[in-house]
Amino acid sequence: MWEIIIFLATILLAIMIVRKLPVDVVADDNGEELDSDEKSPMEQADDYIEAGHYRRAENLLLKVISQDPDDAAAYNKLGMVYLREKNYKDARASLNQALKLEPENDTFHNNLGLVYYQKGEYDDAIEAYERSVEIDNKIPSRLVNLGLAYFMVKKYRRAADQFEKALILDPRNESYKDLLKQAEEKMD
Repeated sequence: MWEIIIFLATILLAIMIVRKLPVDVVADDNGEELDSDEKSPMEQADDYIEAGHYRRAENLLLKVISQDPDDAAAYNKLGMVYLREKNYKDARASLNQALKLEPENDTFHNNLGLVYYQKGEYDDAIEAYERSVEIDNKIPSRLVNLGLAYFMVKKYRRAADQFEKALILDPRNESYKDLLKQAEEKMD
């Protein structure tokens, strides 16, 4: 009887110890461990995100932000974690904070557009994407994002214009060609 009690107490103690240990190791796609001592917290967060460990990434990013509340990149990355979790309220709040810190960052505007787009708030998505493209109009995927938002509000001519601009930058992209064709068919 005592043997069973000692065995269970040992198991319980082991579980308690394991739960208290910090998680410092992330596995890459090949199952190989990534040493967190060699990586910055932002790189570690990227590893967690790639591995689908969004809570770990969130906790790490919140720690980074608590140590440096002016880290716009951390707010942006946190917003994208929330977006992947479909936590749109916190995604929007994090991205708006990033934009307060860096209002001319085209990536942050684009990412805010992604939040609005996924929520089905296409007019707000258009506004965010337009701001992103206004800052940097040489990224085809951002033009496509804007075109897709226009498409969703049935502004097919504007959508086609954006798809055409994307094709000028990336003329071999077949999906852009398909999107342009769909928008042109809707205009007829």
